[in-house]
Amino acid sequence: MICCRRANKEEYEDIIDFINYVFSQDQCPHDFKKLLPKLYADGKNYADYHYLIMEEGKIKALVCAMPISYRMGKSSLKACCIGVVSVHPYARSKGYMKELMGYVIEEIKDQGYQYIFLGGQRQRYEYFGFEPSGIRIEFEVTDTNIRHCLKELDTSQVKLVPLEEDSLIKKAYSLYEKQKNQAIRETEEFYDILCSWQGKPYAVLLDSEFIGYLALGQDGRISEFLLEDADYYPYVLKALFSFAGKGKHIFAASPLERDKINVLIQIAESFRVITCESYRILDWEAVIRAFLEAKAAAEPLVEGSITLAVDETILEITVKENEPSVHSEDKEPDLNLTALEATALLFSAAGEIRLPQYCKRLNADKRNCIKSWFPLPLTAQANDCC
Repeated sequence: MICCRRANKEEYEDIIDFINYVFSQDQCPHDFKKLLPKLYADGKNYADYHYLIMEEGKIKALVCAMPISYRMGKSSLKACCIGVVSVHPYARSKGYMKELMGYVIEEIKDQGYQYIFLGGQRQRYEYFGFEPSGIRIEFEVTDTNIRHCLKELDTSQVKLVPLEEDSLIKKAYSLYEKQKNQAIRETEEFYDILCSWQGKPYAVLLDSEFIGYLALGQDGRISEFLLEDADYYPYVLKALFSFAGKGKHIFAASPLERDKINVLIQIAESFRVITCESYRILDWEAVIRAFLEAKAAAEPLVEGSITLAVDETILEITVKENEPSVHSEDKEPDLNLTALEATALLFSAAGEIRLPQYCKRLNADKRNCIKSWFPLPLTAQANDCC
């Protein structure tokens, strides 16, 4: 006899044992207490984020559905990240994950989330309405780039120190909170979030004064990098290479981190624009509005109006004096898209290439609106995912 249900707090250690076992069987040894301390460190209990398939009293399949709230300018969004998707090796090919994912998605809908995202093989999750989307920019910077571009900079007063003292953690959190577009993090969770996926957080000091922080991964990836002033980025980049002793680092940036992007794009050996997760939008009106407002705050948008249909949802989108508005409408749409098409075209870099073929019959003003407004800057930082 099997059943799908939400986990209870008494099952928390069993959950950790199960995911450690499954992922260690499939990949290298895993210890989720160290990999994701924000969820699984000693003293925490987020069992209620987990959904299980039980068979004869034992866990056979598991999904974590972790809530994340986002602040996008003047709007807020309620999102859910799905992760730690796992099936016991001896229970595969029984359809357990298909059943559990369907159950979890219905639970998420009932709880009022506005979008869901996850990582994983594309076609596997397309069956559940997910499409690769979002925008992340990754820069590869080498020691040769630093040597040629920043050779004149004096970085003797720039120091990286472990982000361990409470006073430094508070300063880093305060700096993070100043961002207009961010995942909302609780003070007590901030340090553990920076340690996600074996990251090591460091404070950046200039003349012994705090100026920012970064999270350094074992593979040289910099999952998070935030400074008080954009002018500091070249100095800290050079200091980082001296400190870490690696030949290259990969830096991730969201499309709205313009100051960081403008520095890295002048120094990096290469960069690439990629999708960051697979998304399923549940509340098209709220999500389009929030990210269009965020984009309008970063750059001027063309004025105009279009009516967009996404499956059964029809929305009128208008921008006037760089103020977007999005509301439900009941009229003939200018553009019809399926949910998968809309997710890919409106929220990923591929939209810039593919959207024009969907807009051939629109007049020039509406085509200009679509070109100006989309793609929207939907993104997710790895540290916030599970």
